[in-house]
Amino acid sequence: MKQNPTFPPAREPHDPGAFLPERYPLLSFPTQDWEWFTAACKDLEITVSDAQRQTLERLYSHLLGVNTWLNLTRLTSPSDYLKFHIFDSLTVLNLVQELTSPGEIVLDLGSGGGYPGLPLAIWLPDRHFVLLDSRRKKVEFLQQTQTLLPSAKTEAVCFRGREVAHQRPDLYQNCSLLTARAVGPASEILIDAAELLKNHGHLILLKGPNFLKDEGSGFELACRTIGFELLEILPIALDAQDPDRYVVLAQRKAEKKRKPNRL
Repeated sequence: MKQNPTFPPAREPHDPGAFLPERYPLLSFPTQDWEWFTAACKDLEITVSDAQRQTLERLYSHLLGVNTWLNLTRLTSPSDYLKFHIFDSLTVLNLVQELTSPGEIVLDLGSGGGYPGLPLAIWLPDRHFVLLDSRRKKVEFLQQTQTLLPSAKTEAVCFRGREVAHQRPDLYQNCSLLTARAVGPASEILIDAAELLKNHGHLILLKGPNFLKDEGSGFELACRTIGFELLEILPIALDAQDPDRYVVLAQRKAEKKRKPNRL
């Protein structure tokens, strides 16, 4: 694989054709990087197939191609992509599988480039994944990305989570689980989660090493205020040399379905 692949320049950022996956060359993961990834997945009892590798390589090629003109990620090497986008997303795979059933809605808030939603959808194609972002161009990117996951049930939609009652009434307090990664302050995410999650629905946050110091106490207070129960904060390291990151699990308490908030 070329270390610095050359992509054809997009005609114009607003050109819908610039989002098409076939616009960009297909790349392959180096053997060493792929072996690290499969070994890391094995530690979490996650199996990886050849078909999933091919899907991930298509996602990677598409992401890098569009990233030449639309800011989607700063992590562009194969090793960083597999570690910080794919494996990081899959650290919550078993938890998502445990907390949801086939056919239920899993919503990825502030999905951006599609993580953790896309990897979770690849491994759990029987769930209904909604990739939500408030930035139109990123949703256009995600809508094209979905074509690379033919076996998964996904949709990409554009609005803010707290606007759900007006934008998509069918999703209002109807999601079984919500994920959020690198979106913003954890306490603010709860405002959106309260509009999206059904009673007893779960919120999974993937947070960085400074979560406890910077946000921990504020998040606990916000949970009590907004109607959530903080269930668990799980430390996890992506590699032996890495600092702990945190998987934060909270649950929305039961209440009568509220009338939509007026914006």
